[in-house]
Amino acid sequence: MAESIVVHHSFHSSALGYEKRYCIYLPPSYPYRPDLRYSTLFLLPGLLDYERTWVDRGRIQEHMDELLCAGTVGEMIVVMPDKDDAALDENRRTEFAGYLGRDLIDHIDREYRTLGWRGHRGIEGLSLGASWAIRMLLYFPELYCSVGCLSGAFGEECWRLLEQKQWHLHRAGTRFRVGVGSSESDLIPGNLEFVNHLRGLGFYCEYDQMEGPHDWELWSRQVRHSLQFHYFSFNPK
Repeated sequence: MAESIVVHHSFHSSALGYEKRYCIYLPPSYPYRPDLRYSTLFLLPGLLDYERTWVDRGRIQEHMDELLCAGTVGEMIVVMPDKDDAALDENRRTEFAGYLGRDLIDHIDREYRTLGWRGHRGIEGLSLGASWAIRMLLYFPELYCSVGCLSGAFGEECWRLLEQKQWHLHRAGTRFRVGVGSSESDLIPGNLEFVNHLRGLGFYCEYDQMEGPHDWELWSRQVRHSLQFHYFSFNPK
């Protein structure tokens, strides 16, 4: 089997007004099959992380290659963007959302052979990135078919937007996945409440409570299941 590729690039974000970096995992067939286009998963980092952390500590390329060899998933592109100070500033949420939901997607769809529509695009994040992953889905339900949240928190804005957007999300068949560690006692109640609420609304929602604390050893194990969840959420049409 040919080897996958991890590339480190940057692009100009109009929403933020400057260059932003990202890592991208390209599947083994990518250099050899110019006729193929691929589904895309966006993975957002945590507060203390940057665009390489999903590779360096999350071992995304290893997990994807192992799952491909086992036949557990098919090929897809995985994009890992850097965060920004705007993610923590309530007055700049529109800028940060524009960076992730417009500038980044437009750049990736233009530069790489993606299946550039909602049915082949998922988003996931951990900790701070988890909050932004669910926020991006609720801001732009037309962009993603699946969302995953690892060790995240769901604030008032999230609950309010979910009530407002639930009809649109139902109609689109949006799928959810929530993961948390057994030692994250401060997060478990809120995560369970959110999962039960989603299920009560009739959404498909996986819940994964693995042994471990709020750290990369946990997230690297959890993301293997996330990769499978997103791949099987993509619309085959």
